[in-house]
Amino acid sequence: MRRTRWAAALAGCALLLAGCSSVPTTGVAGLGGGPGEVTIQAGDDEIPALREIAQEYTADTGVNVRFIEREINAQAISNFISQSPTGQAPDIIVSPHDNLGQLAANGVVAPVELGDRGEEFTKNARDAVVYNGVSYGVPYAVESVALVRNNALTTDDPATFDELRAEGHRLMDERGIKYPFTVSQSPDAGDPYHLYPLQTSFGVEVFQRGADGEYSNELAMGGQNGHEFARYLAELGRSGDLRTSMTPDIAKESFISGQSAFHIAGPWELGDIEAAGMDVTVLPVPSAGGKEARPFAGVQAFFVNANAANPVAAQDFATNYLTRSESQTALYKSTGRPPASKVAIDGMQGDPLRSAYAENATKALPMPAIPAMGAVWSFWGTTENGIVNGNGDPIELWDRMIANIEGQIQ
Repeated sequence: MRRTRWAAALAGCALLLAGCSSVPTTGVAGLGGGPGEVTIQAGDDEIPALREIAQEYTADTGVNVRFIEREINAQAISNFISQSPTGQAPDIIVSPHDNLGQLAANGVVAPVELGDRGEEFTKNARDAVVYNGVSYGVPYAVESVALVRNNALTTDDPATFDELRAEGHRLMDERGIKYPFTVSQSPDAGDPYHLYPLQTSFGVEVFQRGADGEYSNELAMGGQNGHEFARYLAELGRSGDLRTSMTPDIAKESFISGQSAFHIAGPWELGDIEAAGMDVTVLPVPSAGGKEARPFAGVQAFFVNANAANPVAAQDFATNYLTRSESQTALYKSTGRPPASKVAIDGMQGDPLRSAYAENATKALPMPAIPAMGAVWSFWGTTENGIVNGNGDPIELWDRMIANIEGQIQ
């Protein structure tokens, strides 16, 4: 999803390698002079679809495909970076696109040209796998937060965030619910990720973007628009509408239990919402500042190892098989994640909630993959918390955050 940190032993990868599963080799002579092998590291929800794709690939080429089942986390990325030059890393890895900056900077991923099939993906999915003007990956899913409405409490479709708050307060008065809306926060670290659509509705993106959509290292959060957002955060805190004590679990459970009619959340919460038997609608987050509210987009993508043992086969599998619309549809059905493929999105009629998330995600902004983003999260989250909690003048706190981040980047 986003900036999570994990820890795992380096030896864990060796254990996983020992437990890899293979698709039988059949078909014609393999690429590169004979039947070879391509290894793919992916999660358990992705592998069922990848098996289907691999069976066709092996039948066509004679190249065997082997899977390493492992969820991608910070340790897995660190392992990939250290093991790629030694030939110990998989040929293809699945990763959120925001890891691309460090992967490319370390020279461990190879360019991947989508060619004509690039137009079959949403623009933000294509943009997310580009770093320094070079395309590096095959996207398959785009996830972003949206507004989930409990239709048992209201069918109101608020045009602005203040209208949403007003409807929430009406329901608090008339129906006895506890919150005007719920959204994930953290008492210690804040949660700028979930609040980003509100921030961008004031015209405040995290970094400047060029005409090509790529982010620069220049912050875009300063100035009058940033101040207006800071004031709005302070007002949300004073009113009690936004609470830093609302952890992800509290936010989700409060919504599911009917204590909130509106919930800002990602598609990863749909399973629990559906299991509760709720009648919900997925809507865009309404604007708080007058401009379009655009959440972060997190893009799941396949990246090819720059030191792959079988580079020709790895590139062939990525560019000619993973990009197919039927492959993209299979990955959506296997994972439940909103697809990056326009054709796969068009085929989601029987899944209105995830279809709405997919449509909403087309307007989302790719999370910056530049290394400078690492200097942002801590200052950003704690500053937002301080503003919401009334720990100082919101403008002074915001400007101090800008100065601190710029000092880290320089």
